[in-house]
Amino acid sequence: MARGESEASTKWLGDGCGEHYRLSRFKSRRAAGRDLECVRALLEQLGARDPVERLLDVPCGSGRLSRELAARARRYVGVDVSRPMLRAAAPLLDELAQPALAIEARAPRLPFRDGCFDVVVACRFLHHLHEEQALGRAIGELARVSRGLVIASFWDASSLPQWRRSLGLKRAEGPSGRVAVRRERIESCFDAAGADVIAWRATLRFVSQQTFVAARVRARST
Repeated sequence: MARGESEASTKWLGDGCGEHYRLSRFKSRRAAGRDLECVRALLEQLGARDPVERLLDVPCGSGRLSRELAARARRYVGVDVSRPMLRAAAPLLDELAQPALAIEARAPRLPFRDGCFDVVVACRFLHHLHEEQALGRAIGELARVSRGLVIASFWDASSLPQWRRSLGLKRAEGPSGRVAVRRERIESCFDAAGADVIAWRATLRFVSQQTFVAARVRARST
């Protein structure tokens, strides 16, 4: 696997990683709710208040967003490259009132036809891609399978923590760590993928590295 597709890192494939992420990684209510708050706010802002037909959660990990996202769709589909993550997510999906499906697949190569989903959510994935081409390919794939909205998180290069790193006031994560990119780069990738950025959302603008972007896929020619 290319370095730019590092979602298949052993960090997410090892035994017990699913239970760790489900029970420990986001165990505080504040940590667990931060991403959901941004996704929920964007959906409300963009008028997606009623359940859509199909929603894709990729990568779905241990299913921490599944309950909230499934409540906004008649059909919820989660995708992850990690079997341990999918095993940890299975009990949560079984509790959902809506039909739910979890599929093992790689986010840069989704096994769905064009425009299969009304909403695609990609949380905490793009900042693991080190190569510029990998970022473009991933965003292109998210837009390809959507016929409506794509909501994705990334690390904002204009945030205070990243500014402190550039000045040497905060330790960098190293060559295999998470990668921050500028908003202009994210917007350019969506434009190349046939989608228009229509909103941004962060817990605290300029302070939070984790930032969400919402894009609407342009109508495709038939």
